[in-house]
Parts: sequence; structure tokens; C-alpha cells
Amino acid sequence: MNDTTADLETEVRRLRVRIIGLTPTQLARPGEGATVPRRQAIAEALAEISSIGSDGRAVPDVGDQSLADQVVVLIETGMRRAHALEPEGGERILSRLLEAAVDLRRRLA
Repeated sequence: MNDTTADLETEVRRLRVRIIGLTPTQLARPGEGATVPRRQAIAEALAEISSIGSDGRAVPDVGDQSLADQVVVLIETGMRRAHALEPEGGERILSRLLEAAVDLRRRLA
């Protein structure tokens, strides 16, 4: 799980910086090549990440200032859950979380 965990931790740092750097105007517009506004892309990713690592718990809308924190907390919660499972199941969760994180980062470009 080490390589996937390291890659996921890198994506978490990238996402935090990327999301914090977005202005309200940028959040309201789609990213390059995307069709939905960045704010919606983040909300969709939060729901997906929650379904992967947090048993699909509802993610409250707490405003733009907390979007980066929500993404980070949900991914880290999923990582802790994955590390508590047997290696095979944990690796599957980590891989899915990594895929969701990379997809979100690309949608925010």
C-alpha cells in the first residue's frame, strides 16, 4: 500500500493548493475541457470520495471556504479505513481514492 498511499498523499497536497487558489469566479466556471462548474465538480467528487471511503455519508455544503478541507478530510478518512482492512481490500480502496483525486484535480484545471 505504500506506493499508492504516497501517490494519494501527493494528490491531497495538490488538491488542497489547487482548491484554495480558486477564486469564487473560477469556482463558478468549468475547468479546461470540463462541462460543469468547478464548484459542482468538487461537490460531485466529495460525494464519490465519501462513497468510497466513508460509507457514503452525506457531505454537507459548508461553503467555498471549506471545500479544500472537506476534500482532504474525506480522503484521509478513506485512507485510514483502507489501512484498517486486509491488504487486498485496502489497496482497492486506496486505488479508487487515488483515481477520484486525480480526476478531480484534472477537472479543476
